[in-house]
Amino acid sequence: MDLPQGLPGSWLLVAWVVLVPLAAWSVLSAPWSRLKANEQSHVFLGAIVAVAALWSIGGRVGPLLHFHLLGATLLYLLFGLPLALVAIALAAAAATLAWTGDWPAVGARVLLAGAVPVFVSHAVLKIAEARLPANFFVYVFGGGFFGGALAMAAASAAATGAIALSSPGDATPVDAWTAMVLMLASGEATLTGMLITLFVVYKPAWVGTFRDEVYLRRRQ
Repeated sequence: MDLPQGLPGSWLLVAWVVLVPLAAWSVLSAPWSRLKANEQSHVFLGAIVAVAALWSIGGRVGPLLHFHLLGATLLYLLFGLPLALVAIALAAAAATLAWTGDWPAVGARVLLAGAVPVFVSHAVLKIAEARLPANFFVYVFGGGFFGGALAMAAASAAATGAIALSSPGDATPVDAWTAMVLMLASGEATLTGMLITLFVVYKPAWVGTFRDEVYLRRRQ
């Protein structure tokens, strides 16, 4: 879920002010050496294209709010925090170039539909690792299914809150918002959980946050 247009110019400026240092940190902290292998670089670029396409498929509630699946949790699980933020920013730019052309809103879009769910996904996985036994099912259901659902709910709340604060007359009614979030969260959880399960089983080298020595070989 994101805000393709309609936020006040001052809000869009604030979003860019927040995004620029975050983007700089992501670029400087990202483990670029991982992408030196052809397969890893192809996976990274393919994921960006897939997420950009995913963002083009959705619907609209009111004049401001555009809802779609995010793919943010999957990017985080595949690449880790810094690379996921870079990937989501590039995906947002690609989607804007191909479909909306609303460049001033890219900063807000990346923050609300990208950075918020990525950081939530990171927090969910770290809490699961700290509080639950380290095994395959905790990773898939905690980091994948639950992480995806909670990330979508957080992004939806952030986007709706931004609308409510900046344009109160365009705020989504609570009942409509609740139904929409439940639908989107279940879809995001299913998409993320299914794909991360397939990748861990068949292409574990693609999944940067999954470690065999922690989730498969460790004994409690």
